[in-house]
Amino acid sequence: MVLLPGAASSLLLLFLLFATAAAAAAPMELYFSQAELARIAGYGEEPVSTVLVSGQVACQLCLRPGSDLLTFDLPGSRVAVTCTTEGPNTMANSASATTNEYGNFSIELPSRLHATPSLETACSVKVLELPPDSACRVGGGRGSSHGLRLSSSDGGVRTYTTGVIRLQHGGTPSGKCVQEEDTSDRR
Repeated sequence: MVLLPGAASSLLLLFLLFATAAAAAAPMELYFSQAELARIAGYGEEPVSTVLVSGQVACQLCLRPGSDLLTFDLPGSRVAVTCTTEGPNTMANSASATTNEYGNFSIELPSRLHATPSLETACSVKVLELPPDSACRVGGGRGSSHGLRLSSSDGGVRTYTTGVIRLQHGGTPSGKCVQEEDTSDRR
């Protein structure tokens, strides 16, 4: 069989087209490992982005009118970040943590909340529970949710903060105290 030079290149082109079509129909699992597929899809052990919410929970205590306003850390407090998103399931849009020995907390938001528009306004932090021996109480109503502020954004990690969440003792109002003495360790 004798092929003309133009026919040989046409036959080669036709063969390459069929081979490419056959390769495209083959599943990607034949060419990539499970870890590579997870990385390509943006899933797996290495997250594409990280969103952290941090802050501190402290108790303000005024023993009597005219005394110093004392502020101290509240370790063992349970706090939660809740985000208002489209959909009926609010609990799926929250994450919680317990404060450490200095009253600090850091909560990593689930990846499904990373793309929440205007995270600062869509999400808030609420103190859910205090240790049983706490002199302070968790306030109810509208003032019990604390807003977020973007504190840093670098290398795919966004960090938001609430600052210090100051809870009050139910006794003497803090406005009746002389000055504020802050004994909390900001670590």
